[in-house]
Amino acid sequence: MRLTLAIAAALIAGPVVLPLAVQAQDRPPAYTNAEACLRDRAADAAAVSSGATDAAEFLLGYLCAETVGYAAAFEQNTASLLTMSDMASGMGQMAGQSGTKTGENPFDFSAMFGGLKVDPVTGALVSDPDAEGGFMNGTLKAQASQMSALFGDRPPVFLRVLAGELVLRQRR
Repeated sequence: MRLTLAIAAALIAGPVVLPLAVQAQDRPPAYTNAEACLRDRAADAAAVSSGATDAAEFLLGYLCAETVGYAAAFEQNTASLLTMSDMASGMGQMAGQSGTKTGENPFDFSAMFGGLKVDPVTGALVSDPDAEGGFMNGTLKAQASQMSALFGDRPPVFLRVLAGELVLRQRR
């Protein structure tokens, strides 16, 4: 239960804010594909909707639902993996402090998640086939599914802002 609450708290807190130079260079395809879809389909959404809010929701939730969903999954799963990896690192440090008389860590927490990573296109948690499998991979994937169901694949804020701006431009 505490683990679920910790993950939920980390996801509610949102993604880590990176410096603008890093944001511009290292944007994953999950983000750029969603942005491209919003730009390509904004006129369609504005043309068939009665108001700006309806158009933005239609754009995010229907016309670009797949790519926006991938961006939401990327954001959520990246935060989950980072949180869980940090927690495993902290557990390793604690075990090392209370371990053997030599201070040696009797447990290797670094292998908990093996080669688990976030797919940059779909946002799914995937295992690196060349890495040794982590014993917590299945657990983290299940947690990601539960968090996705709990938060409903809410579009990232930057995509909601972009959808709103694009719709407003189309309606002028």
